[in-house]
Amino acid sequence: LSLWFVGGIYLLPTFFRKTKNLMNEESLLLASLSFCFAMVVLASSAGFSAALGAFVMGSILAETPYAEKIEHLLGPLKNLFGAVFFVSVGMLIDPELLWKYAIPVVLLTLVVIIGKSVNVTLGSLASGQPLRQSVQSGMSMAQIGEFSFIIAGLGQSLGVTSDFLYPIAVGVSVITTFSTPFTMKLADPLYNVLERKLPRKWLEVLNRYSSGAQSITAKSQWQQAFRSYFSLVAINTALILGIILLSSLYLFPLMQQYVESRTIARLISVLITMMAMAPFLWALAVRRIDSVSYRMLLLDKKYNRGPLVVMSLIRVLLAILLVGFLLDRYYTVNVALAGAVGAIIIVLIIFSNRLKSFYHRMEDRFLQNFNEKELNETSPVVELLVPWDAHLASYEVVPELEFVGKTLEELHLREDIGVNIASITRGELVIHAPNRYERLYPGDHIEVIGTDVQLDDFSRLLQNSVLSTQERDQVKDISLQQILVDSYFPFRNKTIRESQIRELTKGLIVGIERNGERILNPESTTVFEYGDMVWMVGSKAAINSVVKKGK
Repeated sequence: LSLWFVGGIYLLPTFFRKTKNLMNEESLLLASLSFCFAMVVLASSAGFSAALGAFVMGSILAETPYAEKIEHLLGPLKNLFGAVFFVSVGMLIDPELLWKYAIPVVLLTLVVIIGKSVNVTLGSLASGQPLRQSVQSGMSMAQIGEFSFIIAGLGQSLGVTSDFLYPIAVGVSVITTFSTPFTMKLADPLYNVLERKLPRKWLEVLNRYSSGAQSITAKSQWQQAFRSYFSLVAINTALILGIILLSSLYLFPLMQQYVESRTIARLISVLITMMAMAPFLWALAVRRIDSVSYRMLLLDKKYNRGPLVVMSLIRVLLAILLVGFLLDRYYTVNVALAGAVGAIIIVLIIFSNRLKSFYHRMEDRFLQNFNEKELNETSPVVELLVPWDAHLASYEVVPELEFVGKTLEELHLREDIGVNIASITRGELVIHAPNRYERLYPGDHIEVIGTDVQLDDFSRLLQNSVLSTQERDQVKDISLQQILVDSYFPFRNKTIRESQIRELTKGLIVGIERNGERILNPESTTVFEYGDMVWMVGSKAAINSVVKKGK
């Protein structure tokens, strides 16, 4: 599945981009359907269901810039087959059988409506959703779809279920489908009743839990570095395993058909497979992890160098094991062990520079295809700002940097280095083309535009801007915090200006969550209401001392 997804994102957007001048609507429709049917054939050959193959290709096509056009072209076809499907299913409903099994149908209908409403609501609450959204989710999911009696019909045709199951599944599906709009309409009245009847303490606990589950928690450098490490290892390992399995299951039998000598066929298969694996082996074993947190950990040689060296050795050992796994499928264990070490030496040392260049070209193409649609839709400002000889790079503002809290005007990045900050992502807030008064805070993700040389200079600036231990202690207390407006909140029912919370805490209110909605950069006239979740940037000690005065 990983191989299909990565290969599809790597190839299909490029294919559509190269052939866009040759394709009219008819050609695009036929090409899209052909890709879907081809993936269905591949999935079926691999032992998966046809539906999974179609779903995977649909997911890949959805990531291309032509997704909306393909969806528009396929709309009439989807509606036609949808109508045929539901009409054919409706013709299979036998009212006499529904009446015969009326009691089980009614009982199961009640079980579905009540059971799914309650359990989906509880599940939503457990996942951290507010009470209102949880009730709405539960009341909206109180049905079983048409897929249920498709499965029931399949079980009946295969003789693994009793005949009475199919009409019951059809009856429950039809009744719950018609009842869903009414249950959805009852969601808000039911929420109002629960809000009045539940104890106030319970509501406060639910609000705190919901806000805590949805909070933007700061991650340590080790957590961030390990996430980058795991992503690199997992993705390349999956690709290498996919290539090995494709080689042993398909390439080697194909070689045996055209090459008389089994030894030569085996050798050719291994060489072709090693050539296909080589870029991913280099990335798995050698490639430097592109993470600011990882580089920051390398600076602390006393405590972090040992664990980081062990992590690097694990990558090399994993690469050797994967090469050994390939050779073991063609040769004996001893040959596999010896050949694995030799192959790794050849791949990682002799051809390291070539593989590095080739891998980065593939990675850049994949990321360009994967992000092309998102950039076109959500970042038109960034796209217009990118010059021909420059590109975007992403960085994270870690708390240890000395320029945390400074404005862009104070940093002089454009004047000193030549880079521009195109956007700042702060939690759910995305600031495009930030002005010179915008500040950088811990946890911000910034998109920086510049040439390769300028971006290298900016990366070195990040590495050289780590605070000393004394300086780090002074700014360690600055963080993004959440404050629940409950019955103890001292400024409840007051405006931000009247409360003077900004002046008292020396902090900045960046947002308020209210009834599932988010108010970004609220005005000073905004009133603190019961149940609000206030997001502030400032000193944790100062904020806590002011807020706790009401308790």
